[in-house]
Amino acid sequence: MKKVILLYTDWEEKYWEFPKEAPYPGREYTQLPEWDETKKNLPLPGLGIYSKFKKQDLSEDPFVYIRVDGMRYDENSKQPYFSFTRIERSKTKSFNLSKILPSEAKKLFSGIDAENLMEYLTQIGETPPKEWMDLIELKEMPIRWEDSIGVYFLDIERKNLSNNEFEDRIADLLKALSFKVKQQGHILQGEYPDGIFSFEDYAVVYDCKNTSNFSPSSADIRAIEKYLKDEKKVRKEKNIYAAFIAKSFRQQGEKNVFYFTVSSLIYLLYKKLTLGLDFTLNPIKKILENTIHLTKDIIDKEWRV
Repeated sequence: MKKVILLYTDWEEKYWEFPKEAPYPGREYTQLPEWDETKKNLPLPGLGIYSKFKKQDLSEDPFVYIRVDGMRYDENSKQPYFSFTRIERSKTKSFNLSKILPSEAKKLFSGIDAENLMEYLTQIGETPPKEWMDLIELKEMPIRWEDSIGVYFLDIERKNLSNNEFEDRIADLLKALSFKVKQQGHILQGEYPDGIFSFEDYAVVYDCKNTSNFSPSSADIRAIEKYLKDEKKVRKEKNIYAAFIAKSFRQQGEKNVFYFTVSSLIYLLYKKLTLGLDFTLNPIKKILENTIHLTKDIIDKEWRV
């Protein structure tokens, strides 16, 4: 399987839309490891990514699937040049791809193993065009655990849903995990949590935060603590906890509040699907009682045959 060449620019809009030779002044070709070996595999699949360096911020523009037809460098300055042809514009902003790539793939130009890149493209819901896929000698995207989950749930993390839709899908995701869910949020008027999910003698009062890198304010903490106090007066369960559910968190500082990411809940659903009748919610008791963060690693350890 070939490498994919990642090329960045902030030179001009639509830069990757037209075939040309892209120079990288002030850089040396040796910054791309295994230059000579990589060059032998031309033409190579590539991505033309828009960014912000010195000139302007183009990171909101979709990245472009390209074919890298040539690689050369100036004998004196060692400056590299990449000749490319456009294949197809993606449907994803360059920024959304760049933010999940490893640091070594965020240079002005770099190479990345195609199989690794496929995982990042899948995370952002991209399906590369066939012409581009043929260049890496891979006819189909590799099967990943997310392929077991329907887009209805995957889109909770991937798409910009309205707050109400986000709450509705979170409630459905919790139901799919076999929790009993009492949804409130936008359904009821007044000061209520977005919902409560429960099983056996355990319940979790939760608030949904339709955002990434969420960091609860003091007002958020006061609100969730009030919701918890109120629910303890009326719920029959003996073990009641509070939680935020968001796409991701910038920090998780409040020790008495749980922080559930959408991705961890979706991964738990994958475990339920693969374990079948062996799946149980019992590990949740341990996680709640010991204030353990629900992560992929914890799920792999706690939910296994």
